Amino acid sequence: MEEFSDVWFEQRTVIEFLTAEKVPPVEIQRRMQAVYGDQCVDVSTARRWVRRFKDGELGQADLSDKTRSGGPVTASDQLHQDHFEDFVDLVIL
Repeated sequence: MEEFSDVWFEQRTVIEFLTAEKVPPVEIQRRMQAVYGDQCVDVSTARRWVRRFKDGELGQADLSDKTRSGGPVTASDQLHQDHFEDFVDLVIL
């Protein structure tokens, strides 16, 4: 099974290609829904990517995810592990 991010990358590529073919966003999403099923982007996402590809130069858009700010996905450093262990000890006692 493919990673979720890989599927989104593939879909962005499909959207870029079909945008170059002048296929409307609703039709792009409908066609991708038939292929990707539940993992398909919604029509608003397809529209956003079509707009992005039209605003930039087709074939030169950056398809990768941008780095986002926010908390860490995991608490893997020692400080966070210590805090977690202290918290667990407090709750258990």
